[in-house]
Amino acid sequence: MSVPSHPLKPFSLAIGLARLYEALSFNIKPFSERAKAVLNDAHLNNINIQENNILAFPPWNIQIFNYSNPFSGYDKTGTAAIIYQQLFSYHRNKYSKYIPVYTDGSKTVGYVGCGVVFNNNILSFSLHNSISVFSAELTAILVALQHILISNHRHFCVYTDSMSALESLHFLTEHRQPTVIEILILLRKLERKGFDINFSWVPVHVGILGNEQSVTDARSMSDHRQRPVCYRDLKTSTQNYIHRVWQETWDQQIPQQTT
Repeated sequence: MSVPSHPLKPFSLAIGLARLYEALSFNIKPFSERAKAVLNDAHLNNINIQENNILAFPPWNIQIFNYSNPFSGYDKTGTAAIIYQQLFSYHRNKYSKYIPVYTDGSKTVGYVGCGVVFNNNILSFSLHNSISVFSAELTAILVALQHILISNHRHFCVYTDSMSALESLHFLTEHRQPTVIEILILLRKLERKGFDINFSWVPVHVGILGNEQSVTDARSMSDHRQRPVCYRDLKTSTQNYIHRVWQETWDQQIPQQTT
């Protein structure tokens, strides 16, 4: 005759082990318990890893992505802001029928966010702290395209100050960031629906109002946007956290020198 297991038994066992570890604090806890503590302290519990759909585009039908740079040939260190403003004004006159959309991603200590200025609407979201600034820039572009998809207009010009984001969308690489694939898939969908979307790089902090607003929005506290985290971002964030804890532990072991 089998004895049915009690539903609270695993929970009671966990509590008992925790009390045992506390009572024997001079002993080293098992690796699983130490790993749980690290994940909890680093806020890495219950994170969804972003899947990379490498089969989204067959080799004979690669998505082509192009962007413009109306500021090429100008060195920012030796160019007055008014010159960039004039160049941007000329670009806007050339694409006057295209609605401007400004995007930006930001990462500071303890905060990651993205901002979009879309048709006089301001969208800003906070992201998981493990996400890199590069991924935040891509997320801002993705958010912009998602809002373009439900728009009644058909002509848009997306401006970003992240050249790395534009290049990652343009150049074919073996290991593309998953959000790049998401953007290219969405661009194909928009193209099939008759949307005409141009992308352009803009320099930051030269007085281009839409870009300056998106930068401010990306750095402001806002609603959290639930996004899976890229594996490479999570790996880098975890390594940085472990190294920081290691350094703090090391510093505590060294006696303070007195002057």
